[in-house]
Amino acid sequence: MDTLNYNWYVFYTYPNAEKVVCKELLKRQYEVFLPMVRTLRKWRNRQRKLISEVLFPGYIFVRTAEPQIFNIIQISKIVKCVKSGDRPGIVPEKDIRCISLMLGLGKEIFVEYGFSEGEQVEVVRGPLSGHKGILVKRKGKDRFGIQLNDINQCAYIEIHTSMLKKL
Repeated sequence: MDTLNYNWYVFYTYPNAEKVVCKELLKRQYEVFLPMVRTLRKWRNRQRKLISEVLFPGYIFVRTAEPQIFNIIQISKIVKCVKSGDRPGIVPEKDIRCISLMLGLGKEIFVEYGFSEGEQVEVVRGPLSGHKGILVKRKGKDRFGIQLNDINQCAYIEIHTSMLKKL
């Protein structure tokens, strides 16, 4: 397969169907990115359990060629391809890599819906070095975020400002 014309596209799934859709796409040999985080969940009986949750509920990322989008949306439990204007929205490869790196750091990741605008920054040191995003202060802590405009969400990780420079 010629991967030169492949891009990352976002697909909207039925509620709580992301993992099932991911398995089906992998079975059909698509390249899939489903960011997951470990969360401590407290049950009514006071029991605590560490579970895996989807970082962006209802969304899954697939790297494919644009003509394949029609075949993907035919898969059960996929609602549609997220669009930007009248075209399928493309998520830059660098954003996928950055979110993957954030997950690998073992720190808590926060997701905000309808993200707030912040100062544009670039990470100059550490494992996220070279990635550009926004700086937001929440509860007195600095957070570096990657915006996913097509789904109007932002993934944040706590970061020390000494690792950043303004753009």
